[in-house]
Amino acid sequence: MARPKEFEPEEALEKAMHQFWVKGYHDTSIRDLVDRTGVNYYGLYGEFDSKHGLFLAALDHYRKTITAEALRELKKPGPTLQAIARTFARLSESTRTEDGRVGCLMCNTAVEMAPGDADSAAKVKAHTKLLQDAFRARLAEGMAAGELAADKDLTALAEFLATTVYSAGFLTRSGFSEAHVRRYVRTALAVLE
Repeated sequence: MARPKEFEPEEALEKAMHQFWVKGYHDTSIRDLVDRTGVNYYGLYGEFDSKHGLFLAALDHYRKTITAEALRELKKPGPTLQAIARTFARLSESTRTEDGRVGCLMCNTAVEMAPGDADSAAKVKAHTKLLQDAFRARLAEGMAAGELAADKDLTALAEFLATTVYSAGFLTRSGFSEAHVRRYVRTALAVLE
C-alpha cells in the first residue's frame, strides 16, 4: 500500500515557483526549496524527479497561473487598447512581489537557462507563443471592430507586444523605477494607435 502524500503538490509547486523566481535556477539550492516549500528532499524528488523537473513544473505553473490571470484581461469587454493596457498593468503587478522586484519568470529563464537548456528554451518559446496568440486574437477583434487600422501587420504587432512583456519584466528585475517601466510600456503601446 502506497504511503499517502504528506503535502499538497500544487501548494509546494507555487512556493517553489516563487523561490526560482527570486533566485533563479542556479542560485536556488535544494535546501532553499525544502525551506521554502516545507517539503523534504525525498518528497520533492518523489513528486518532481529532480530539481530540474521541479523547475520545469514551476515554469508550467507560472504560465497556468500568473500569465493566464493577466491574459484574462484581453477577454474582457471594452476597447482593445484598454484591454491590452490592462493586461500590461496586470503583468507589471506580478513582477513586484513580496520578495521584491522579481521581473518575469520566463524572461529570467530566457536569460539564465534557455541558452544551455533545451527544455527551458522550449518552455520559454511556448510561453512566448501563448502571449503572441492571445495578443493576436485581441488585435484581430480590434481590427474587425474598426478600433485599429486594418492595414497593420497582425503577426508583427503580436510578436512586438509579446517581446514588450519580456522587456518590461527585464527592466523591473534590473531595478528601473515603476515610472520608467510605465513610460516604456506606454510608448510601446503607442504603436497600436
